[in-house]
Amino acid sequence: MGIEDYLFPIILLLSILVSFLKFTINISAIILGVISFLIVLGSLAALIQKDTITFIQGFVIAFLISPYGLPKIAMWVTAYIEVAIEILKEI
Repeated sequence: MGIEDYLFPIILLLSILVSFLKFTINISAIILGVISFLIVLGSLAALIQKDTITFIQGFVIAFLISPYGLPKIAMWVTAYIEVAIEILKEI
């Protein structure tokens, strides 16, 4: 038995994890995109009422939960897990 036999279960589990993470990221990006839009609308309402602190806070929160914030970081982590899988497959 070579080292490949011991790495197969690890590669399999990591592949299943990556598939699950990609599915979860896609679903959460849709939901968080809608929530982000609603927060932007609330922030604009705060700006109209001359509440600049709430406006800035709302826009920062909307950016973090938009598809360019936390979901992008999650995709980055998932990509690194995929690279680790490819490295393990080469062994």
